[in-house]
Amino acid sequence: MNGTNAKICACILSAGLMGSGSVLADRCAGYNVNNMISIDTTEMTKGDTLMTFRHSSVFVSEDPKSSYHLAAGECGGTLVTTSDGKSRGSGNCTRVDKDGDAYHEEWFMAPSSEWKGTWKLMGGTGKYANASGTGTWQVVLSQGKMGAVRWVGNCQ
Repeated sequence: MNGTNAKICACILSAGLMGSGSVLADRCAGYNVNNMISIDTTEMTKGDTLMTFRHSSVFVSEDPKSSYHLAAGECGGTLVTTSDGKSRGSGNCTRVDKDGDAYHEEWFMAPSSEWKGTWKLMGGTGKYANASGTGTWQVVLSQGKMGAVRWVGNCQ
């Protein structure tokens, strides 16, 4: 994967990472399917870039009965890539389920040349008002402006 595709991959894939078998489940896992809406790359210094992005995202839970299953929304974030090829980033997502309740999450990627990181559920509205959870994510597919992320964690 070349540098530009890898950066787009990270933007598309790293954001939007969590879900749950139910709102109060212990283990949660699944995939996010993401599609890039906008991306802007700025060279900060020779070899160092800042990328900001926004993409749509659909959550696919391992448990099709999950309230999170097929929730959809948008994510945004930033990635900084240094001249040594390592990137770090963070962002936020909000998705709305079939009942109109929304949940919020944030994601992080520590400086690395691998496209993986952590996520944290930040509550939301309705049934998600007190929801919490943390876990890990990893890019599993990147194709043009589309991609997929595998995530796993613990949700409450």
